[in-house]
Amino acid sequence: MPMYFFRVHDEDGEMIDEHGAEFANDKNACVEAMKTARELAADRMINGDDLNGIYFEIARSDGSSMDRILLNSVSRGVIAEDA
Repeated sequence: MPMYFFRVHDEDGEMIDEHGAEFANDKNACVEAMKTARELAADRMINGDDLNGIYFEIARSDGSSMDRILLNSVSRGVIAEDA
């Protein structure tokens, strides 16, 4: 199965996924990336972080970027625990 890597880009730079994960295809990798991006957005909102400019990148094993997910685009409907 193909290997995919999820990277987070924020004000501190890039957090690189060194291990990656195997998915059957690009679509499955994108679905999992969206779930993970939503979880990350929720965690950052709970911590009071500004989501503007933070994005989650999906890369193939050859390093090519497949897609970017802006965290502020997935935060709609996410409610912080203390709200």
